[in-house]
Amino acid sequence: MQFDKGRREKVTMFQAAKETIRWPNHAKCAVLLTIHVDGESLYNRNPQAPSPRRVSYGKYGPTRAVDRLLELTQRKGIPCSYFIPGQIAERYPEMVKKIDACGYEIGFHGFDHEEHMYTDRSTEEWIDVVNRAQDTFQRLIGKRAVGYVATSSDFQMDAPQIWHEQLGFSYSSSMRGDDRPYRTVFHGQESDFIEIPARWELDDYPFFVYSFDPPQPKGQSRISSYRGVLSNWKHEFDGYYSEGGCMTFMLHPHIIGIPGRAYMLEELLDYMLDKGDVWFATGKEIAEWWRANY
Repeated sequence: MQFDKGRREKVTMFQAAKETIRWPNHAKCAVLLTIHVDGESLYNRNPQAPSPRRVSYGKYGPTRAVDRLLELTQRKGIPCSYFIPGQIAERYPEMVKKIDACGYEIGFHGFDHEEHMYTDRSTEEWIDVVNRAQDTFQRLIGKRAVGYVATSSDFQMDAPQIWHEQLGFSYSSSMRGDDRPYRTVFHGQESDFIEIPARWELDDYPFFVYSFDPPQPKGQSRISSYRGVLSNWKHEFDGYYSEGGCMTFMLHPHIIGIPGRAYMLEELLDYMLDKGDVWFATGKEIAEWWRANY
């Protein structure tokens, strides 16, 4: 009996910790698909001696897989946010225009997917990187990105405030510390800059990336089971749906967009759509909603 009482108390405390979030149209939870079109920016680090095989791995995203993901999400009526390095946008301008024409958001993801950009460069240097990418978006689609996802590296503590106040960004999806959006705190005060946290567990890269040079994963012995990853993501969705959170995926066309994995993604989307009360939205839409309501 004592065990049962303790269990009941824990359940009560857990339920009390939940906060009912008011999503649009009485939705139970929100889902954001962020699509990171890294292209060759990750696989052409030695221009003097490029590896054709590695470069082709990066090209697969913009030249083949993006179209597959666009077709899938358009058919399902699901909006997405595409985060594209500036030099990839310059290299594939028609891709950028097509994504924009589909009504999807385009966000900032570096100019060349710079590694250690935020910690090893001066503020002036990375502001220049931002402006180069933004000028490219302005030229191609007539608008500048309002959201960003930091590249693989971390960034300086004061970077979000500078990006918001000086460079005009209104939200980020770079942090990991929550499963709901929140207002970023600058100098002890909540701001209008919205963070939409993502999770490594909802990133296709750790499960499926495979490269010979450098070896990823080390040892070259692991590609995760598609059925296992799908099961993980379905279970995670059930948790977000139960608690009313904001589930943010980090997907890469050259990884999730090959035929079998695209089929897996379609099964996942159908599973979520079957609920009938899930709000699929872009990062911009989620940030605007949160800013207006919380």
